[in-house]
Amino acid sequence: MPARILAPPPPTEELIIPDGDGRARLEPFQVTIKEAARLLAYDLRTIQRLISCGELPSVGAGRLRRIPVQALRDYQQRHLAG
Repeated sequence: MPARILAPPPPTEELIIPDGDGRARLEPFQVTIKEAARLLAYDLRTIQRLISCGELPSVGAGRLRRIPVQALRDYQQRHLAG
């Protein structure tokens, strides 16, 4: 069973993705599969499965695949337990 999904931040709120060394970056337009997995608290394979079945859209091909941050918000909104 996947981890509990929290409501996405409002669109005007910045999404902060911490780097490995503890510093923070501003919200990117797209994130890597690894970053998407961290943001949704999912396993990498789960994110790859969601991409392959079309549940989560992505941009690029092969190792250069990126997921738009808005797509993560949309996915999260669709799967909120109400």
